[in-house]
Amino acid sequence: MSYEGVLEQSDSGLRELVEAGEEIIGYIYPHTPLELILAHGFTPSLMRAIPGITSGFEESLQTFACSYIRNLYNQRTNEQLPPISGLLFPGNTCDSLQNLTDIWKVRFSEDRVFRLTYPVTRYANDDSAEIYLTKELEILSSTIESTLDRPFTTDNYERAVSLIREFRLDAQFLYAARVVDPEVLSYTELARLVRSFLSAPVTSVGSEIHRVTLLVKEKLKSKGLLGIIDSILSGLQKKDLSKVNSFKPPSGPRLLVVGGMVEPQAIATIINGIDSVDDSILILDLLSFGFKSVFAPPINRSGNPFEEMAKSILAAPGEPTQEGLRYRMDFLKDLVKALHIDGLIICEQSFCDPDQFEAPSIEKAASAAGIRTVRIPLDPELSDRARIEVKIQTFLESLGIS
Repeated sequence: MSYEGVLEQSDSGLRELVEAGEEIIGYIYPHTPLELILAHGFTPSLMRAIPGITSGFEESLQTFACSYIRNLYNQRTNEQLPPISGLLFPGNTCDSLQNLTDIWKVRFSEDRVFRLTYPVTRYANDDSAEIYLTKELEILSSTIESTLDRPFTTDNYERAVSLIREFRLDAQFLYAARVVDPEVLSYTELARLVRSFLSAPVTSVGSEIHRVTLLVKEKLKSKGLLGIIDSILSGLQKKDLSKVNSFKPPSGPRLLVVGGMVEPQAIATIINGIDSVDDSILILDLLSFGFKSVFAPPINRSGNPFEEMAKSILAAPGEPTQEGLRYRMDFLKDLVKALHIDGLIICEQSFCDPDQFEAPSIEKAASAAGIRTVRIPLDPELSDRARIEVKIQTFLESLGIS
């Protein structure tokens, strides 16, 4: 399969950008400064693991490389990535991503590879993490300009801030709305909208999400639900659910999906593939390419661009690769109680050490809150889908759902 074949499986927005000759910088980590890339006149696009990618050429990878890393590497080796001007990797996240960057530079020396190194500490009592990340963002910006001959412009930056701010506020509202009324918008559709924007953060995609948000608001306004939704939205934004207004959820099971760099749409596909079950049982996800990407705080346009981008990244929900386990578990325990969650599906990217290190803590936190859990190992190809569906079906039956 060539990259044209891959594009046939991809989001329409990305396909249209490629066909229009737009210049793209690919990224593979959820907390990437999209505003910075747009400010340089490029379109950032999330490089995803794609089902159907042929394995092989793995002698260059370490044995600890996860299925996500192998999929990305094989896309490049098989020339299945779309045309991109550069690729942005993260540093100080996990060993697999760190080493993939180094291998990529050697194996594909003609590619323009950038790296943004994140601070190890996010919860210091001083502003050292913010100072460090601000400097790293400045270095990245200078490197993009010198390598690709495209300067950072204020006009581009301000347009980017407005675009991404509107996307995040709209998507955050949709997440909160589904907590109260999960049938007002299917989880599959929410995941599609978020995926489309992360793949092609352009005005047309943002406008589609805004139109959906307005329609959802009208439906919920007629039901008198906007007050409780605003309360939940504020709690999710502040990571403090102690002041969320109490509400009576609709009848039926309420599941939370947690994990790292797993595709929300893949989870929806699995759930919808189980007989007599649909994705209305999925009340919320805490996945990297879902909730954790959406709930990064919008940037303050009036401040120093690099400082404001650093603040937003550092205030986003944390990943399993970062410190702050206690904060994440405390938030999880508060969330399942405030939002009336009945069960947790814990997704683990196959061979991902951070996911597997965090999963036992999630199980313990859920148990302390009286919530049942099931752990689901996944690879991007969903190669064991039938067994996964049976395991989830068994879990649902244990919750009295059939």
